[in-house]
Amino acid sequence: MFLCLSGYYILPPKHKDTKIHKEKYMKKLSAFTFIEILVALTITSIVMVLAISLYMQLASSNKRILRDYDKNLEVLQLKSILNTDFERYNQIEYGIYELNFSDKNGKCIYEFSDIGILRRFNENIDTFKVEYSNLEYQLQHGNSGMVTHLSFDIKIHNNILPYSFYKEYQSEEKVNNSIFR
Repeated sequence: MFLCLSGYYILPPKHKDTKIHKEKYMKKLSAFTFIEILVALTITSIVMVLAISLYMQLASSNKRILRDYDKNLEVLQLKSILNTDFERYNQIEYGIYELNFSDKNGKCIYEFSDIGILRRFNENIDTFKVEYSNLEYQLQHGNSGMVTHLSFDIKIHNNILPYSFYKEYQSEEKVNNSIFR
């Protein structure tokens, strides 16, 4: 037996007593019409298109938020590491687009390049892919000596963030650096 869209069973091949056979098997079943099924499929399709569209927008928004978070984290890490290095090292000297941090325990170099700011420490290289501008520094004795102030601006999310770092040298370091120069 097969179910037809109209809701009636299709009879198997003829039997001897077709009247009893019809009464027994030809009962009207409650079923959906073809139009009702098409309407349900259309509504389901519309809901699915809206759901997929919403999902795509959320995925795109999530990707943008994660990218912005990573950029913010990178800028915060740069600030934190530079701050730590300014406090940790006894001498900070400026070369052309580079800062040389040193003390008796080691050396650290910051390079200001087109791709961002590179930090070389021992065998490690940290790359901060930031857009910086207005790189300025002040030296201890005007045009020579150790760096006492470093400032630059970082552009992030169409905003410009100013960064300034200061180094206070102990008088022993000032004297030793002046004598050995």
